[in-house]
Amino acid sequence: MGRFVALYTGGKDSHTAVLIAMKEYRFEPVLLLTISTPKDDSYLLHTVNIRWAKIHASIMGIPFEEITISGLDEDREVQRVIEEIVAKYKADALVTGGIASMYQKKRFDMFARKIGIEHIAPLWGLDQERVLRLEVLEYGVGFMIVAAMAMGFTEEWVGRIIKDEGDVESILKLARKYSFSPVGEGGEYESYVALSPLFKGKILVPLGEKVWFPSGWGYYAIKDVKVLDRDPTVSCRAKNI
Repeated sequence: MGRFVALYTGGKDSHTAVLIAMKEYRFEPVLLLTISTPKDDSYLLHTVNIRWAKIHASIMGIPFEEITISGLDEDREVQRVIEEIVAKYKADALVTGGIASMYQKKRFDMFARKIGIEHIAPLWGLDQERVLRLEVLEYGVGFMIVAAMAMGFTEEWVGRIIKDEGDVESILKLARKYSFSPVGEGGEYESYVALSPLFKGKILVPLGEKVWFPSGWGYYAIKDVKVLDRDPTVSCRAKNI
């Protein structure tokens, strides 16, 4: 069985990538790695509410590290961090949740090749409507929309939990109407996972403040996250993990 380090943000894509690496690839997660940067416009890293990713790791029983880089030479810094972490945890693979960014895919492919490990990007290149359905309906990942920037989103979407077919179809309908990525690959929205089969019978309740701007975008600033026992009537798939 291979061992992997996951580049992890707490969002739906990186979380689903971990699920798939475990279930389909039968790899063992040895670390969830969050790399933070002061840059708001990073092409490699997501920065919205990432400090709450540690709670996921705690519930899942997977080691967690958050490493901050300066962002002055992002490629070099990210490669250095990954190289040091892979050596420290004796990993065979790097798992990422990228879907359509060729820039990210090429960079992480290059980093992995230089280090001599495999880059697993299980969502890469898939149809984006299929990805959203796969995440929520097949793998049982429920998530909060913690930022909404695309035209078509209204204030009510910020802080909304996406967890069933009706929620998924509502996003897909909106994405088709306003021509944006249904998985938020272009930054149209950001997510934080609240429900997962990896959460061992727990569900997360993010608590915070909704901020909405007259220009038509907003975010949910998480102040705390409560960990509660999951209602057994709420479906979580991929139970054989």
